[in-house]
Amino acid sequence: MDFWGSDVAGVDIRGVKLVVFDLDNTLWDHPDVSSTIPPYRRVGLDDIADSRGERIRLRPCARRLLEELKARGFKLAVASWNYPQLALRALEALGLLQLFDVIVVEPHPNKDLMLEKIFREVEVKEGEALFIDDNPAIIEGVRRRYRCLKVIRFRGEEQHLFCEMLRALRRLEQSG
Repeated sequence: MDFWGSDVAGVDIRGVKLVVFDLDNTLWDHPDVSSTIPPYRRVGLDDIADSRGERIRLRPCARRLLEELKARGFKLAVASWNYPQLALRALEALGLLQLFDVIVVEPHPNKDLMLEKIFREVEVKEGEALFIDDNPAIIEGVRRRYRCLKVIRFRGEEQHLFCEMLRALRRLEQSG
C-alpha cells in the first residue's frame, strides 16, 4: 500500500495507510458547516447549497483523490469539530459518506480524542496515518499527543493540495 514513495507539501508520506481529513476549510471551502441550515440540495458534482443558498464546495480534486485512495485500499476517515447531524447530512448530499471507513464528528476542538477513536476503529498506528487540517492550534494539540503522526496543514492559499496528492499517487502508480 506504499503508493506515495515521496513527500507531499513537505511531508514524507511513505507508509501511510490511513488518511484523516478535517472538513471545514479543508475538504470543503465552507468555514463552518454547523452554521448551515438543511436541507441541502445538489448544485453540481462537488457543490451543494443549504436552504438559504449558502454554498459548500469541495476543494479541487478532493472527490477524485478520495475515490482513488479508497480504490487503492487506503483507509479514509473524518475528524471534524462540528455538529454531527449537519456534517453527516452535508457529506451525504455530496455523495461522500460511503468513501469513509470512520467518521468522527463532535462539537469540540479536541481532535486528539477523535483520532484516538479513529485509530482504535481502523487498527492503524499513528505513524501509518496522515492527518490534514487547516487549524494550527488543533494541529499543535494533535502533534503533542501523536508525535509520529504525519500532518499536513491545509492553507487556503494552497487550494490545489489535493490535486498535488492525486498527481503524486498517479505518478507512483505509473512508475511502480
